[in-house]
Amino acid sequence: MMNEHVREEEITRLLSAMIQSQTVNPPVDTTACAAILAGVLEAEGIEAHLVEPLPGAVNVVGILRGRRPGRKLVLNGHIDTVPAGDGWTTDPFSGEIRDGFLYGRGSCDMKSGVAAMLMAMVGLKRAGLQFDGEIVFQAVADEETGSLLGTRYLLDHGYGANADFAICTEPTSLRVELGNRGLRWLDVTVHGMASHAGRPQLGKNAISCASALIGAIDAIEFKQRNDAFEIPTPSISVTTITGGHTANVIPDHCTFSIDRRMLPGETGEDVLAGIEQAFEPVRARYPDVAIDITERGGFWNPYLIHEDEEIVRAVSDAVEQVTATRPVMGSKAACTDASHLVTLAGIPTVLFGPGNERLSHKPDERVAVADLLLATKILMVACQKLLTPAVAVTNT
Repeated sequence: MMNEHVREEEITRLLSAMIQSQTVNPPVDTTACAAILAGVLEAEGIEAHLVEPLPGAVNVVGILRGRRPGRKLVLNGHIDTVPAGDGWTTDPFSGEIRDGFLYGRGSCDMKSGVAAMLMAMVGLKRAGLQFDGEIVFQAVADEETGSLLGTRYLLDHGYGANADFAICTEPTSLRVELGNRGLRWLDVTVHGMASHAGRPQLGKNAISCASALIGAIDAIEFKQRNDAFEIPTPSISVTTITGGHTANVIPDHCTFSIDRRMLPGETGEDVLAGIEQAFEPVRARYPDVAIDITERGGFWNPYLIHEDEEIVRAVSDAVEQVTATRPVMGSKAACTDASHLVTLAGIPTVLFGPGNERLSHKPDERVAVADLLLATKILMVACQKLLTPAVAVTNT
């Protein structure tokens, strides 16, 4: 059925255009990509809204209503990407197709998922397939740097906030994933005192203190474990560091950032308390050095839903119906906006989409065209199963 209404060439052309409309964040600017998506919705007669909390941060919301009131399904994905970086064998913003793969920054993470969920809605509309309730399409502008201007903004302003269930189309290699680890980003600033490096005793070396703090972080051992996740334990990493003025001056400042991944049951307060505890011996060793810890505004809470949730059963059944194979289940090591849908809005949410997440943020990022097409078919079937539960859905 899908081939009659949504063609391979149409989906790949859409995804290529999305990749060519560069949406590197920071600085967030999704204007061009949002216009492409809104144009498709409007051309198909699907209600479309552009939501722009700050200039350049353009979110797209589409609403496809069924034949009568009913339950609400959110399809959520982000259109911002990380920078391209080096090491590519092709133009990272070409969207070219080679050997069955479509290449480009964002092809896997996660413009392919957004293209699949958009074309699933388009396919349902063109086919005239009946369902109750409504499907809310969310293509969000800001996920890579904290979601403040993306999913969290949409939920805060009522777009899909009262939905019954949601699918976040992050890359899962067509697995059905039930959760993700959480994340807190923190910045640690050490305030020392400068002096001539020839008289180091007259200064307070901020970098030496920071080095001791980093050593304390590396020594942290976690007791929590949850084997439902790809990485079953919490983790903590120092990811950036800056400090000092020049080679012959004792540094009076040093700042480093921390990436702390969390399991369900952990809170932001737990994260901060654990770091403070690890820092206590260093504070005692450097009593005249000020150490400040600041938590950034962007965050993702950990979550895990049960495999008996209706959304899990519907997507799993759709995968089996389309592929004749029962899907693998799991939960992500990384963070996604699904955690906001679950923990902030209370919407049971699964992660399901095309693309191998191990290619995310890497050179030669790519997605298999075959998986893009399968994901679109599966999402079409899942939408019908969720919004017309009493109707048998024929295999597409």
